[in-house]
Amino acid sequence: MNEKVLFVDDDESLLESVHRNFKKRYDLELAASGAQALKAMETSGPYAVVVADMAMPGMNGIEFLKKAQVLAPDTIRIMFTGHPGPVTLLESINSGQVFRFLSKPCDTEEISRVVDAGIRQYHLIAGERDLLEVTLTRSIEAMTGILEVLDPAVYLAAQTLAHRAALVARAMGVADDWSITLAALYSPLWLVSLTSEVRLQWARRKLEDPAGKAQLSAAIERAANLLQPIPKLEGVAQIVRYQGKNLDGTGIPEDSIRGEAIPLGARVLRALQDFNAIEQSVKSKYVALEELRMQRGRYDPVVLATLSVTMESFVK
Repeated sequence: MNEKVLFVDDDESLLESVHRNFKKRYDLELAASGAQALKAMETSGPYAVVVADMAMPGMNGIEFLKKAQVLAPDTIRIMFTGHPGPVTLLESINSGQVFRFLSKPCDTEEISRVVDAGIRQYHLIAGERDLLEVTLTRSIEAMTGILEVLDPAVYLAAQTLAHRAALVARAMGVADDWSITLAALYSPLWLVSLTSEVRLQWARRKLEDPAGKAQLSAAIERAANLLQPIPKLEGVAQIVRYQGKNLDGTGIPEDSIRGEAIPLGARVLRALQDFNAIEQSVKSKYVALEELRMQRGRYDPVVLATLSVTMESFVK
C-alpha cells in the first residue's frame, strides 16, 4: 500500500521481523521506545498507522498512545499485547482510542490484515475531514459572496485578510490554518449592522465613542454567536469573538482574557487588520509594520515577527 506505518517495540528481534516482512508493503519506520516514536511522529509524520507494544520500559503502550493521539489525532493506533486483561483493554480504548489489538504471537497475515484496515480507516477520516473543511469554507464563501454585491470594497478587504492570515498562520506552523482563513472571510459580515459613522471610525482605527464601541462589540458578539452552534466552527467563532482584543487584555470584548489565552487566530487577525489598514493609508508595508511594533502590549510579538518575514509574499 506504500503508506507510512510506524512500529514501536523494545523487542529488537520483533522489529527485525517486521522490517523483513513489511518493508516492501509499507513505507515502514521502526522505533525501539515510546520516546523515540514520539520524536519520529514530530519530525517524520504524518503516519497513517502506528502499531505499539503494550509492555515497554519507561513509557508503556497506553502512555505512548495517549501522547500519540494528542500529537497526531488522525493517525490510527493499534496495540501489540500478550494477554490483555479487562482493565488494560478498557484503559486502552478509553484513553488511547485504540483501533485494534494484535495478540502476541501474531502471524504476518494477521498483522497485514489489521494494518491495512487501519490504513483504510485513516483515509476515511482524512477524506471526511477534507470534505468538511471544503464544505465549511464554501459555505462561508457563499455568505461573503452576498457582501461582494453589497460592498465590493469590504469584500475585497476580507479576501486580502484571508490570504495574508493563511500565509502567516502556515509560517507559524498552525495545523488548522483553515479556521483562521474562515474567520478572516467571515469577519466583515458583522460590519453590515454598524452605522456608517461607526464603520468609518473602525476602518480608520479611531473609534473612541463609548456608544460606538458598544455597537461594535454587540455586532461582533452577534457574528460569533451565529457560528457557535455550528459543529466544527466553535473555534472559528472564538477567533471572530476575540479579533478586537489586544494582547494586554484591552479592547473587545471587555473580559479577563489576555495574552496567550486569546485564540491564536484572533491574535493573527488583530495584527493583520491594523497592518492592512495602515498599509492602505501610508502605502508602505514597512511603515505599517513599524507602527504596529511601536504599540507595545497591543499585538502578539510572535505574530509580528512572523509577519515581518512573510509580508514580502503578500499579494495586493
